Amino acid sequence: MPQTPARTRNRPHAAGIILACAATLALSALASPAANAAPPEGAALQSSSGVSALAGQAEQTLVVPVTAGLEPTRIKGSIVVSGKPEGTVRATVNGRVVLESVAVATIPLEAEVTSADVVGQQLTVGLQFIPATQTMCIVSSATATLNNLVVDFSGTAKAPTTVGEFFPTSVPAVVLPVPADPSRDVSAAIMTASAAMSQRYPNATVSVVPDAELEARAGNLPAGSRVLSVVADQGETGTRLATVTGLPQLILSGHDEQLRTAARALASDKTALAVTSSVTGLTSGLPVEPGLTQSLKDAGTTTIKLSGYGTPESYVGVTQSQFGGPVSSVKVQLKGTHTAVPDNAQAQLSVFWNDYLLSSKNLDGGDTFTMDADVPAGQLQAKNGLRIRLAALPAGGDCTGPAGVMPMEVTLDTAGSTLTAVRGGSIKAGFARFPQALGQSVPVAFGDANAQANTVNSATLIASLQRESATLLDTRVVDLDTLAGSSESGLVVGATADVANKLSAPLRLAEFRTISPDAVEYGVGASAPFGVLEAFEQGGRDLLLLGAWAPESDAAAASALQASLSSHVGGVEGGWASLSRNLLVTQPSGTPVLLESNAIVPQKAVTDDYRPYAWWIGGAVLALGLAFALRTLIMRRRAKDARAYVDAEQTATEPAEPGHGS
Repeated sequence: MPQTPARTRNRPHAAGIILACAATLALSALASPAANAAPPEGAALQSSSGVSALAGQAEQTLVVPVTAGLEPTRIKGSIVVSGKPEGTVRATVNGRVVLESVAVATIPLEAEVTSADVVGQQLTVGLQFIPATQTMCIVSSATATLNNLVVDFSGTAKAPTTVGEFFPTSVPAVVLPVPADPSRDVSAAIMTASAAMSQRYPNATVSVVPDAELEARAGNLPAGSRVLSVVADQGETGTRLATVTGLPQLILSGHDEQLRTAARALASDKTALAVTSSVTGLTSGLPVEPGLTQSLKDAGTTTIKLSGYGTPESYVGVTQSQFGGPVSSVKVQLKGTHTAVPDNAQAQLSVFWNDYLLSSKNLDGGDTFTMDADVPAGQLQAKNGLRIRLAALPAGGDCTGPAGVMPMEVTLDTAGSTLTAVRGGSIKAGFARFPQALGQSVPVAFGDANAQANTVNSATLIASLQRESATLLDTRVVDLDTLAGSSESGLVVGATADVANKLSAPLRLAEFRTISPDAVEYGVGASAPFGVLEAFEQGGRDLLLLGAWAPESDAAAASALQASLSSHVGGVEGGWASLSRNLLVTQPSGTPVLLESNAIVPQKAVTDDYRPYAWWIGGAVLALGLAFALRTLIMRRRAKDARAYVDAEQTATEPAEPGHGS
């Protein structure tokens, strides 16, 4: 049975969630037998993933979650070296060297491991590529990649007996079932739980499924996965343990706002305080909204040190959501210290934002430095990269000596180095405005009455958005009219044609002929169903709309298309960050396509929106034409009268001819 490990991307664990009041812990009078049932012992379990390391780079690690009760016995994989394979490849397990080999194109990896290599229910596998010749200034560009890492396990997975044990340090997957006809409070709690699990386990697969599909989905999940169910109960909010197809299940029950608050509390590691099999009164306050000034330490970077000659550099990821919403500009201020620059040596510190050079300065005189740089609005994206590079040459520019001989070193004060943003917009309307456009609050409205499908789709989209958000998203269900009449950004799921028209969505849920006839022929015919996820600006706020159109006799197709779009966003490589433009369109056959709304031949519903304006414009043009004609007529009449007056005056003043008069 496969066990999927954590992916290698690093994300700062959002802090600030606390239990607003102490949970009342009570041991169940009668523990459920299913809660204590352990899955049967079977064949060895496996885990597969990979990690890469550049030549000369520090050790890169991959974390594999280990389920309680299982013991790792062996790791296997294949290391592929690209570029010039000169040097040594080293693999470690929890710091213990298990392989050290001369670099060649392909290196097999197989080593024994034991429970002694497991720390905090995690097995950490490291990879390092040490180049053969390291000069002062040059580092090889070759790369070693460990592909398809496999970890064999023995033993029997231990089922959790307390709520705290249900939430280990890491899990491979979490599945949330949705009941057949969820009430509004249950739907809101499921969406909140989806966000909570996505934030707490950023490397786990979080999936939301209809309740009828739970057993089939759970049966294919790796050992150590979790099932989190939310059910309605008019009593006090509480939890209890159970199992589904051998996987641990936590059932959260309650009603109204307390149920959503309890689901939000599951994001907090304070659940470790729950040392019994049931918990009542679980609640959590919202984390404090992040401010517009963030230190690099706040961004999750505790240490930045650049050392050696050549061009060592460090990278800090920065998202707009770290500032609690969209921003129009960012000011970077870096503070730190550096070693003295030797005579005839050179050292320069440069700061890049998304590969755009912000500032650069020579390091000379003194041992401290401060750098200020402004990020132009045109360089701001939803996800950004701040790179700090040291460019240093030894005395005389001689790089032939061994590395590490009196190297230059720069250390940044991560607590004192800050990013100060200004609230505003810097990205045109579309998917790239999310999740930062939402801030912390996410109102969700259902466009039709299919509560189960809408809950599945919205919770799936929320999970994808949460992975790109630095703070926990606070989801709630609102009426469509409430969302339409507010100034809040939000999400509409299950949109109908009337809803799309009401919100002036760029692509209406009605038949249309074609998309981009001069570029991409997507071929949406007059009678072919289609589904769409739209990101657009309306009334000064940003909205996400998921809907579909199908002939009246094919309503099931519309529902299936919406489900396929939400699952696509949840499973596509790169997640939400992989979306661009402002439309994701799909049909029953074919993969979803990203499009710009201006590539669509205007639909009747869109042109109808502008018909009143056309009448007003036509009337205004007619009025202006009449005014111009009247003005021309008056001016001509005045010119005629003026000429007659001048002629009369000239005749009156002309002298009489000789021979006439007395």
